[in-house]
Amino acid sequence: MMVHPKLDYQRHKISVHQYEGYKSMSPKELFDTLGRKYLDWDTPYRKVLDNMAPPFYRWFAGGKLNVFDNLVGKHMDTLRRNKAAIVWRGVGFEERTYTYQALGHEVKCLMNGLLHLGVKKGDFVLIYLPDLPETIVAMLACASIGAIHVNYHMAYSAESLAQRLQHCRARYIITCDGVSYRSRGLKEVVNEAIERIDYDIQHCVVVRRTGQHTLMRPKRDIWYDDLITDPEFSTGAVYDPLRAADEPLFMLYTSTKSKKPRGELHSLAGYLMWAKFTTELLFDLIDTDIFWNTSDLAWINGHSYSVYGPLSLGVTLFLYEGAISYENTGCFFDYLDRYHVTVLYTNPSLLRSVMRAKSSKRYLNRASNSLRLIGCGGEKVSEEVYDWAQYELTNKRNLPITQIWGQTETGGCLIAGVPGVLDFEDDTMMRPLPGVDARIVDYSGTAVATPGEPGRLVLASPLPSMLQDLYKDEIGYEQTFWKKFEQRTYYVTGDGAMYDGRSNFDLLGRLDNIVSSGAGRRSIPEIEETVMTMRRIRECAATVVDHPAQGYMLVIFCVLKDFRDESYREKTLREIREHIIEEIGELNLPDKIRFTKYLPKTPDNRINRELLKEIALQMEGI
Repeated sequence: MMVHPKLDYQRHKISVHQYEGYKSMSPKELFDTLGRKYLDWDTPYRKVLDNMAPPFYRWFAGGKLNVFDNLVGKHMDTLRRNKAAIVWRGVGFEERTYTYQALGHEVKCLMNGLLHLGVKKGDFVLIYLPDLPETIVAMLACASIGAIHVNYHMAYSAESLAQRLQHCRARYIITCDGVSYRSRGLKEVVNEAIERIDYDIQHCVVVRRTGQHTLMRPKRDIWYDDLITDPEFSTGAVYDPLRAADEPLFMLYTSTKSKKPRGELHSLAGYLMWAKFTTELLFDLIDTDIFWNTSDLAWINGHSYSVYGPLSLGVTLFLYEGAISYENTGCFFDYLDRYHVTVLYTNPSLLRSVMRAKSSKRYLNRASNSLRLIGCGGEKVSEEVYDWAQYELTNKRNLPITQIWGQTETGGCLIAGVPGVLDFEDDTMMRPLPGVDARIVDYSGTAVATPGEPGRLVLASPLPSMLQDLYKDEIGYEQTFWKKFEQRTYYVTGDGAMYDGRSNFDLLGRLDNIVSSGAGRRSIPEIEETVMTMRRIRECAATVVDHPAQGYMLVIFCVLKDFRDESYREKTLREIREHIIEEIGELNLPDKIRFTKYLPKTPDNRINRELLKEIALQMEGI
């Protein structure tokens, strides 16, 4: 456990007194209070929680609200209308700034355009875009008219995209011609995916990003800028701006042990309320802050803490199109300085990459003078990263580094160290947020109370931001999340945890075969199954090992059916990587691929994964 001098942080929003008041409330009283505080209602709700058909919980039943006004419209009638909402930086050093007035205007134009194209309330709209301002505009426009947006990360393959399209049968797609850091155009991938599905796409809206040659099908494919500037499309649409509180807002696909797509639906009001509340609580944002969330917009962190939380609070968001890595660390410091970023939400893997690059002397003298708070999610903050951020990244020595835990299924953060309100030595110590009844139980569902004894992290009661269903899979929703224990109805997170000596939560990572990090979630069985479809591979097994610099490393061991010479091995290695990218996307590429003559087995002929992990540690010199 890390022990540091107690931080002296004075909160700007949600005072210590207010926070303690929230902690003392019952869940019903708390969510009623937060629902009234953070959302503007056109029709007041009759009931905070409708639990008549558990576990299909519905929040703020009977209430109706104008989503556009709750997110952007309210700022257009205040002094904030001329404040920067989004400051965007492209990988080619392009720069664009949207005020709240300009953002709201473009959202309205796209709303009209989509409505004229035939998009209706409840329709699925698949968004396959990099981190562009247009991505945010598309999300807000869909949310405002009642269409369910489905953001799918652009690194996934055409085959994977086709599977998701087939599953949700989205008839509208928003994509772009291409991105400069990928050889293949995004529209080209979309075209290939469309050829693999058994229904017709109504319209595909294409953002001009690179200007590269793009195959456009007449009448079906439409340029984004034409759609939002043509008066026939960008104005005059008639629709009902009010939406029921328990309608679905968006759907996200997550990694799963099976290849069958799993779409998680999140409801409107409960999710928006929690995103706004936790953004204000964790990041303590004020009007002069510049907030940078390094998570991709396609992930739940990008939804909650780049779009819905910050923009509804009127915050200035810095958005970078690319990803920060060891190779482009200079951009990280350049953007912190150029845009005077004050609050950063990132993951320890990114900070470790920057730390390694800085220690190489190339960026030895670089530091940030603007940062006043850092949030970290995805994995635990190590003592090495914590000390480096305090003493070398900022030179402030009194910088709150808030550790945050949440997952796609929960819609946002549930457990964290909250800066300035907890009696901790530092903010990496974690406790459940107000209203979150998190517990640690053993495999029979019995509570674990002994410090240091690992167990399963569960929630004893539902939360407004949680998924409300799995699309087309009600039985899977119940069995996966709610029916793991016979004695008690717990929501099972799939993560392990234990208590320290002061009743703080120490999270131990996934208990299933899903690897989580700031870059996303990777399914080990899915990667193994994909590699095994290659004719040259006889056996395959993957394992995850701790890595001092990266946090973890995913290593795959392959047994070839035959072996001739070293060139054959190199050719096979390239083909494995290309096959993984083609089938399930480059996000699922392992860190290392090793060839071996055999895999270690147990007496019952199963792969001995513990021994495999030891072998991987030795081979990688860790």
